[in-house]
Amino acid sequence: MNKVKLKDIAEVLSGLSYRRYLTDTGDEHEVIVQRSIKKDGILDDFEKIRLKSESIKPHHFTKPGDVLMKMPYPYDVVCVERANLVISDRIAVIRLRQGHDPSFIAHMLTNAHVKKQLYEFASTERIPHASLKQIKELELAVPDFEIQKKYGELLDTINEKVAEDMKVVVYDRNLKEGILNRLWEEL
Repeated sequence: MNKVKLKDIAEVLSGLSYRRYLTDTGDEHEVIVQRSIKKDGILDDFEKIRLKSESIKPHHFTKPGDVLMKMPYPYDVVCVERANLVISDRIAVIRLRQGHDPSFIAHMLTNAHVKKQLYEFASTERIPHASLKQIKELELAVPDFEIQKKYGELLDTINEKVAEDMKVVVYDRNLKEGILNRLWEEL
């Protein structure tokens, strides 16, 4: 297991301030905004916006294997599987070099040790926010590639189970509310 800085294993870029590319006649794009990146590696709820595509640099579009991190607290992280989504500002784009598993690194970035580093970086700010420079300096404990892949798969499976368990909780809450509403209707 090696301790490495994120900048040594990845290129770390910022997302696009897409507002200056807005147009009524451009191509419609799905844009990853702050609310799109959720806890436990969930990526959904994109903005659909018309943008001047020809002006947008290629690194502002997702590639499978990108790791995205919200720069303001709570620093949620997700590993991207879809290509060509536009990445908005205040999101760090982490493109790993060969020999590093994106899923594993995404999980590592949610670890308490990393959260502590981020907290120390932003401890003087009223609204915690990490800069690209600070994110590049994050220290990670990284095993060899085969072990990264195994841990990444295991942790992905756990996240999938958590997501399914949350669906059951929501269903049960809705069921409870439905029963109570039915009782009110019968009165």
